[in-house]
Amino acid sequence: MGNRSLFGAVSVLLAFGAGTRDAWAQARVVSGKVTSAQTNQPINGATVSVVGTPIVAVTDDKGGYSLGAPEGAITVLVRSVGFKRRQVAVAGDQGSADVALDQDIFNLEAVVVTGQATAVERRNLANAVATIAPEQLTRAPTSTIESALQGKIPGALVQMNSGAPGGGGQISLRGVSTINGSVDPLIVVDGLVISNDAIGSNLNAVTAASGGGNASNQDNPVNRIADLNPADIANVEVLKGASAAAIYGSQAANGVIIITTKRGSPGRPRFTLTQRLGQFRVANKLGQRRFTDSADAVSAFGHASIVGPICRGGCPFYDFEQEIYGEQNLSFETDGSVSGGTDQTSYFISGLVKRDGGIARNTGFEKQSLRANIDQLLGTRFHLSVSTQLIHDRSDRGISNNDNTSTSTYLVLPFTPSFFNLEPVNGAYPFNPFPGNGSNPIQTFALLKNAEDVWRVLGTTRLRYDALTTNSHHLEFALSGGLDYFEQQNDILSPPSLNFEPADGQPGTVVLGKASEQRLNLLGSTIYTFTPTSGSYSATTSAGFQYQNNGLNTTNAVGRTILDGQQNINQASTIVINQNQTPVKSVGLYAQEEILALDQRLLFTLGVRADRSSVNGDTRKYYLFPKGSASYRFVTPFSGLDELKVRGAIGQTGNPPIFGQKFTPEGTGTIGGLFGTLAGGNAGSVGIKPERQTEIEGGFDATLGHEFATLSFTYYDKTITDLLLVARVAPSTGRANEIINGGKLRNLGQEVAFSVSPVRRQDFTTILRFTFSRNRSKVIELPVPAFNTGGFGTSLGAFRIETGKSATQIVGTEGVVGNSEPDFLASGSGDLTWKRWSLGFLFDWKKGGDIINLTQLLYDAGSNSPDQIPAGNQRITDWAVNGKTKTYVQDGSYLKLREVSLTYDLPASVTSHLFGGTHYARVNVSGRNLIRITPYKGLDPEVSNFGNQAIARDIDVAPFPPSRSFFFSIDLGF
Repeated sequence: MGNRSLFGAVSVLLAFGAGTRDAWAQARVVSGKVTSAQTNQPINGATVSVVGTPIVAVTDDKGGYSLGAPEGAITVLVRSVGFKRRQVAVAGDQGSADVALDQDIFNLEAVVVTGQATAVERRNLANAVATIAPEQLTRAPTSTIESALQGKIPGALVQMNSGAPGGGGQISLRGVSTINGSVDPLIVVDGLVISNDAIGSNLNAVTAASGGGNASNQDNPVNRIADLNPADIANVEVLKGASAAAIYGSQAANGVIIITTKRGSPGRPRFTLTQRLGQFRVANKLGQRRFTDSADAVSAFGHASIVGPICRGGCPFYDFEQEIYGEQNLSFETDGSVSGGTDQTSYFISGLVKRDGGIARNTGFEKQSLRANIDQLLGTRFHLSVSTQLIHDRSDRGISNNDNTSTSTYLVLPFTPSFFNLEPVNGAYPFNPFPGNGSNPIQTFALLKNAEDVWRVLGTTRLRYDALTTNSHHLEFALSGGLDYFEQQNDILSPPSLNFEPADGQPGTVVLGKASEQRLNLLGSTIYTFTPTSGSYSATTSAGFQYQNNGLNTTNAVGRTILDGQQNINQASTIVINQNQTPVKSVGLYAQEEILALDQRLLFTLGVRADRSSVNGDTRKYYLFPKGSASYRFVTPFSGLDELKVRGAIGQTGNPPIFGQKFTPEGTGTIGGLFGTLAGGNAGSVGIKPERQTEIEGGFDATLGHEFATLSFTYYDKTITDLLLVARVAPSTGRANEIINGGKLRNLGQEVAFSVSPVRRQDFTTILRFTFSRNRSKVIELPVPAFNTGGFGTSLGAFRIETGKSATQIVGTEGVVGNSEPDFLASGSGDLTWKRWSLGFLFDWKKGGDIINLTQLLYDAGSNSPDQIPAGNQRITDWAVNGKTKTYVQDGSYLKLREVSLTYDLPASVTSHLFGGTHYARVNVSGRNLIRITPYKGLDPEVSNFGNQAIARDIDVAPFPPSRSFFFSIDLGF
C-alpha cells in the first residue's frame, strides 16, 4: 500500500510538471549575440533565460545564443561571470535581441552561497564571505591551494608548516576556535565534503622525536588539500564565521571553504594548454660560525687532535647548507583542458602533469590528475551533473623537524664546525666525530628514503528536477551523491650504512605505512521560491538532509635491523605493527528561509541545522545550530556614495569530538606470563558533545565614486563554549584523565577590505586591493586548573591556557614572554593591464606573532652561531645561566612578496604564424616569495614543528628551509 501511494504521488508530480512544461510551449525562436560593452568582444558561457519560465540558453564562443520562447512579449535576463546582469524586453513580434553587458569590475553581482542549496548576489549578502577568482589562484604557480590563498582572505592566516616540497600548511580563520579539537576548515568541492587529513609517515621511528613510538605530530606531513589542481577551479568561497557557516552545523566551527570547479558551455571544442618551466631555490640560510685558527676552534669544540691538523694555518670553511639545500633542478608543469558541448550536453576535461624539484637531494613533489565534468539535460526538466577526478601524488620530503637521534640537518649542524668536511671521499662519507652527533646530513639526504605515494578519486553526481516554474512559483528537487577515496603509502628506509643507525644497536630501519579513507556523501534538497505577481519580494524556502559515512584506516609497520640493499619489511629482524580505524557516521537536517524584498534591497535569512554523529556520547541526539542575518542596501544615499549596505548576522556552529574520546581505551599484554587486559590512562566520557561556537557579526559594504572603489568593514564577536578539555580524575578510578566539555573562549576581531580602480581605459586598467584584519582571543572560563599545552616546557617556552588571558600566550621562566597571535594581518595586491601587458603582484604582511626559536638555541648551545664571539654569547648565557626564556621567543613579523607575474599577449599576426589556429597565445614570467623582510632570526617565520595545531604552532625546531620559485610559462588557446 505504501509503495502504491508513493508511486501515485510521484505520478501526480510528474504529470503536474509535464503540464507546466506544456504551458510554456515554445512558439518562436529568439536569437542574438552577447558582447562586452567595453571591448565589443563576444562573451562565451553567458546564460540567457526567459524570466518566469524554465527556458534558458548559454552563449557559444562567438557570443551567440538561440532559445525557444512563448508567444507575446517576454523579458530576457542575461548574466555572465565578471559582468553586470541585464534584462531586455523582447516584443512579441521580435525575433532577435543583441545584448551588451557592462563589466562588473568588483564582482558586486557575483553569486555567493548562502545555504546548502541556495545563493544570492554579493551585493545583497548579509555576511562577510571572501571570494577568490580563478585568475588570482593561478597568477604564479603553487604546489598547493593553501599557498595560492595566502594573503587573499581578510581574517585568514594561511601559513605553511615548513618549506618541504609538496605542501603542508594550516588555514586559520578568525583566530583560535578550539584548544583540543579539530583545527581545519571544512573543505567542500562541488558539493562533496572532502578529506583534508594530514597523516604522518612515522619518520618518528627514525628520529625518535616523540620517544621512538608511533607518534606522528612532528613528522611534517602533507594535508590532502594538496591533491587538488588550482587550474581546475572556477571559484573559491570562504565562509569565515559561524553566522555564515551555520548551515554546515557541527563541522563548521573552523569555517568552510567551498570550491567550485570549471564546467563546459555550448559551442565547438575549446582547447587550452599551459606549459611552465622553472626552478626552486633556497630562500634563506642560517649560516655558521667561521673560525680563524686552531685555538679559536679548540676553545669551542675541543678535540685538539682532530681540530689542530685541520686548522693549521687557518680553518677552512665549508657551506654545509649550500651543499645540502643548493639543488636547482628543473621543475615543470603541463596543464591542458578541452571544453564545449551542445544545448543539451556540455563538458570540461582537464589533465595535469607536474614536477616540483626539491632544493635538497632526493626531494621533490609530483602530481598527475585527470578531471571530467559533464552536464546533461534529460528532457526539459531534469539536469544531471557529474564531476570526477583521478589524482596521483608523490612527494619525497627528506628529513627535517625535531629529533632525538641527531639525524635532522639543523640538529646536526649546530654541533658540527664549519671547518670539518662532510663531503664524501672516494664514495665514502666521513664519520662525524663531534659530541652529540654521529650523523652526516649530506650522507643522510643521499641515502635515506622518505617517500609518500597517494592515489585519490573524487566523484560527485547531482540530479536536479525543475518540478514547477511559473511567473510566481519555482519548485526544485536536487539529490547529490559523492565519493572521496584515497590510498596513501609511506615508504621510509634508513639503511644500516648511515652513520647514526648503529647507535641504537639495531642498524637499519624500514617503515611501511598504509592509510586509506573513504568518505560517502548523500545530500538531498528541496528549494521553493515564491514571487508574487507584483514582484515586491521573493521568498526562498529550502530544506534537506545530509548523510556522511567516513572511514579512515591506518596501518604502520616498523622493522629494525635490516641488511644493506634490503628494503622489504619482512627482511627486518624485529617488526612492530600498529593499526588504527576511525569510522564516523553523521546525519544532518537543515531548513532555511530567505526573503528578498523592497526592490531587492532588503535580505532577511533564518536557518537551522540539526546534527547527530557517532562520535558524540549520545549518538541519537540532534544538536541544533541556528542562524539569522539581514542586510539593507541604501542606493545613492548622497553624492559620491553609489551604494551603502549595512548588515548583521548571528549564528552557531560546532566542532565534533575527536573519534574515540567517548570510549575508555584498553589494551592487551602479558604480566608474569599471563595474558590479560590492561586499562588505558584516559577515561571515556559518555556525555561528550560538540563544542559550540556562537558568533555575532556586523558591518557595512560601500561602493564609491561611480564604482571607483569599494570598502568593506566587519566586526565579529565569537564565543566558543563546551570546549573539549582534559580533566584529571581520581586515582582510585584507575585512570588519569578524562575528556570533558566546559569552559568558554572568546575572539573579537575586525576585518577591512578596500578595492580601487583608479584608471579604467580601453588600453590601460588598474585594480588595487588592500586587506586588514586583527583578532584577540581570551579564555573567559575554565573548569579545570590552568595548564600548559605544546612546547617543550617553560624553560624553553610553552603555551598556557589560563582564565582571563590570551589563548595563545607563551610562558617561560619569567612568566608571560610572548604571544603567537599576530597584532594584525594585511595584504596589498594589484592587477595592471596596459595594451598587451599585464602585471600582477601580492604583498603579504604579518605584524607580530611570536615564535619559539629552538633552532637558534641549538646553534648557541653548540657555540656555532654565525654571530658567535670567542668570549661566548649573551643569548645562551641568559638562557643557561640566568634561566631567561624570552631570549628565544622572537618576533615573527614578516613582509613577503608572495607572488609577482608579468604577462604579454602575443599579437594575432605572431600567434597565427607561430601557433597556427590558436585564438590567443601569451608568455608569462612569475615568481613566488621573492622578497622577505623580517626581524625573525630563524630560517622562516612560517613554521610549525608540530604540524596543524590549534594552539601549539609557531615552534621552530630544525625545519626544512623555505624556497622561492621562478617560472616561465606559455599559454595557448585554440
